[in-house]
Amino acid sequence: MLFGCIHVPNFPVQAALRIDSTLRFKADTVAVLDGPESLLKVFACNGVARRAGINPGMSKTQAEACPGVALRRRIAEQEESAQSALLDCGYGFSPRVESTCPGTITLDLTGTERLLGPAAKIGRQLVQRAQACGFEANVALAANPDAALHAARGFTGITAIAPGEESRRLAYLPVEVLQPEEEILGALD
Repeated sequence: MLFGCIHVPNFPVQAALRIDSTLRFKADTVAVLDGPESLLKVFACNGVARRAGINPGMSKTQAEACPGVALRRRIAEQEESAQSALLDCGYGFSPRVESTCPGTITLDLTGTERLLGPAAKIGRQLVQRAQACGFEANVALAANPDAALHAARGFTGITAIAPGEESRRLAYLPVEVLQPEEEILGALD
């Protein structure tokens, strides 16, 4: 059995940037705001914004104090469209694709190795497809879907875990990676 997972870090930010070609996810300071107009707060931000001192939960005014920050309003339709695009990426590899949580899909790739090649090659193909859809994504492949999910959320780039190596490879991931996505997003509110 082989399962793959594509995880898009900071999904609300990447979803907002898919329609804004003037900003780059890894180079520009970007934060996504959510809430009522009078109480807008940072819902999500990229790594560049975090290094500049912006964190989820900050008020819009606090975030605006950061020079060069690009603030975008969270739009549910953008995130839904981005999730649909991510699903389309997965369907190019398998008819068995699950929308695991926002910014994450899990694929059942069992039997595709004869057609697509070894796990590492499939991982590279998944990353390339995600990039073509406008995402900077982490990809993991493993013998079970949970290991693939946690590896994609916990490791940057492409991770291939051999059967029987799951516990050794995942042992040093932070506990936050093992939480359900809803709990992680809820902690940001």
